[in-house]
Amino acid sequence: MTPTTSVAIVTDSAAGLPAAFLERYNIAVVPFWVHMGNESYLSGETLDPPTFFRRLRADPELEIHTGVPGIAKFVEIYRSLATKAQGIVSIHITAKQSGTCSAAEIAARESPVPVVVVDTGTTAMAEGFTVLAAARAAKEGNSLEQVVARARAAIPNAGVIALLESVTYALKGGRLSAAAAKVGSRLRIQPLIRVKDNKVSVVGQARKRSKGIASLTEKIVDEVRDAPSHLTVHFAEDENEGQSLLDTLRSRINCVESYLMRVPIELGVHAGPGAVGVAYHIERGDVGLVHQLEQRLERIGTQAKEAIRSRLP
Repeated sequence: MTPTTSVAIVTDSAAGLPAAFLERYNIAVVPFWVHMGNESYLSGETLDPPTFFRRLRADPELEIHTGVPGIAKFVEIYRSLATKAQGIVSIHITAKQSGTCSAAEIAARESPVPVVVVDTGTTAMAEGFTVLAAARAAKEGNSLEQVVARARAAIPNAGVIALLESVTYALKGGRLSAAAAKVGSRLRIQPLIRVKDNKVSVVGQARKRSKGIASLTEKIVDEVRDAPSHLTVHFAEDENEGQSLLDTLRSRINCVESYLMRVPIELGVHAGPGAVGVAYHIERGDVGLVHQLEQRLERIGTQAKEAIRSRLP
């Protein structure tokens, strides 16, 4: 079959991208395995976040962990995309916390078309915004090199900060082994965790939830400052708390794109029930100006179409 698309985009389920984005930009997703007790599920396919968090809340002692997507699955997806694309950009969760990038790189050797694997150094919609940057560049008709460049340019400006209900799940998963001394065994402390630049670090803590939310808010405001920013508030269980946090952030920063989503299962394994987080992508320099111009042109185009339709008999 003759390729019909210049560049195809692949990511993993840890990005938490909604189905609407996957369909709009033809993004392929490789799902993680989620193991709960003696049962195994495919994230987003046979297990969804609401069910996952309900089970964790009901059984705090339940053994849980994730499994890296298999190499064979990557090969299957790459070969399928190769029938309609001349190149593939495969964008994934932090390589230092997961073997996903390694699996993708091994599978890339068996792809009929070039595959460039991009390590975002983060997770959730901080990873997802990098995927969207690449997908939008691909939809514009850019070359493989240009799409990769757009993705890599987004990485230094993306990250996620989450407020956890306790350190229990992060300690179980080994994600806070280097930072555990900062919080000790005081499990009533609610830590603020940052995932960025392939590092998981404790950036704050609070005894009261309200103070934790306030601290999370200030850290995001301080991080993005006046730059045009893309935000996603992730909530594990309390949608009202997530919406309130998102409303507050929208009122305080230059937000050009924002969403309210569940915490992806892959992050939830280490964050636990009650977690709330903010994933961000900051636009800097000319990239921010270009995106704002694109959004304005899109709005003008939509308004023009509506005006034409209103005049049709």
